[in-house]
Order: sequence, then structure tokens, then C-alpha cells
Amino acid sequence: MVHDSASQVADAFIATVQEQVTGADPQADLLALGHAFVGQRTQFPEHFAMMQQIMAEVQHFPASVIDTWQQAGPLRVQHEVARRLEQLTEAGLLHIEDPALGTLHFIALVSSEISVRPYGSPPLSPARMRDCVTRAVDTFLHGYGTARGTK
Repeated sequence: MVHDSASQVADAFIATVQEQVTGADPQADLLALGHAFVGQRTQFPEHFAMMQQIMAEVQHFPASVIDTWQQAGPLRVQHEVARRLEQLTEAGLLHIEDPALGTLHFIALVSSEISVRPYGSPPLSPARMRDCVTRAVDTFLHGYGTARGTK
């Protein structure tokens, strides 16, 4: 069940990214990546509720279950983000010296404002989520854009 759920979420993310990311405009592509990434939580709320339960009890699950979940979902999503960032870097549209670190920075930026909230907070509105992703992309471009320090 965990494998199937994680695979479904990752498949949807990858399909959205393939449809929306062109490789021609770093800001538009990063916005599409960011919206696809944070959109997973609203598109698959049951999956993420189950993942919260699993993470709360992770020490009681066999390592193989956690590894299966990671391989089926989160690592596939992370790999797709990395692949897209590398494409933008190879095209000269981003300046990322360490692709793994750039990927972690991107994911942290787009998800932090949404996920680091007081327990029990109401969900953010779609407009607020878009604003969060836009701020994250602006910050990422400030550090990793080809005109460093600018968009």
C-alpha cells in the first residue's frame, strides 16, 4: 500500500513536470517545479496524512518498508527535480555547482513556508501557496541564477 501510494504521487509529479517544464525559461520552469512539488500535498492529502503517521512511528517499521517508500516516491520526485535543475544548468540558465545541494536547496525553499507552520494551522489558500512558491523561486534565482544576485 505504501509503495503504490508513493508511486502514484511520484508518477503524478513527474507527469505534471513533463507537461509544464520547457527548459527555456528558468523562472517559469522553477515556478512549475515548485507548484508541482507543493501541489502534491493538496492533490494527495490521504497519502501525506499516512506519511505523517509513518514518520511519527518510523522506528517501529522495518527499514525495508521505509526504503521501499523512499525509492517509490520521495527519491523519484527528488531525482526529477535534480534532472530539471541540471538541464537548466547545462543550458546556461542556472549556475549550480553542486546539483545535489542545489536540489535540496530548491526543495527546502519551496516547501518550508508551507510545511513549517504551527500544529493545527488551517491549510494555506491556493493564492497564498502560489505566493510562497514565487518567493522561494525568487530566492533560489538570487543564489543560483546566471546573473547571481538578481533574477
